[in-house]
Amino acid sequence: MAEVFAFLSAAIVLIGAPPYLFDILKHKTKPERATWFIWSVQGSIAFYSQLLLHAHWSLLFAGLNAGGNLAVFILALFYGVGGWKRIDIVALIIAAVGVVVSAVAKAPLIALFAVILADFAGLVPTLHKTYLMPGSETTITWFALGTSALLAIGSVGSWEFSLLLYPVYFALANYAVLVAQALGNYSSPSS
Repeated sequence: MAEVFAFLSAAIVLIGAPPYLFDILKHKTKPERATWFIWSVQGSIAFYSQLLLHAHWSLLFAGLNAGGNLAVFILALFYGVGGWKRIDIVALIIAAVGVVVSAVAKAPLIALFAVILADFAGLVPTLHKTYLMPGSETTITWFALGTSALLAIGSVGSWEFSLLLYPVYFALANYAVLVAQALGNYSSPSS
């Protein structure tokens, strides 16, 4: 059954990612550069941490996530926003601390907590930008990624806290972008 959840999770990522990439190329979506840089680094570390924690089918989700982050970061260099504002610099510093801790941690669970800290630091600039510019993000992609993460929970195969932590966090983080979009739309003068 874990395999079914893994493949469903991966399929939803593959359905949700192309609209984001196409919207970037159409200049509709404006990815936040610091966010996607942080996520490219930490996504790779999360994949490796899950590997060390003996995850199996959930690695498919983590691997697709890491590759997708890198693709968006490369596009963000040309079509994105931000990168050197105060919020970006603080996020980069906090994320760097998380990455260093994850690299030197002897325990995979501590490394995973540090990666989640880095990921959350990367999320904050995108939440801020999305609240201010709700139309600068592709809604379907964030919904698909959050839903994919929920399905990834079923692919873990074991209800161990250490294996569930990242997909649960990832679902909440992606749905948070949708909340920022909704609140931004609600508070904008044109609503």
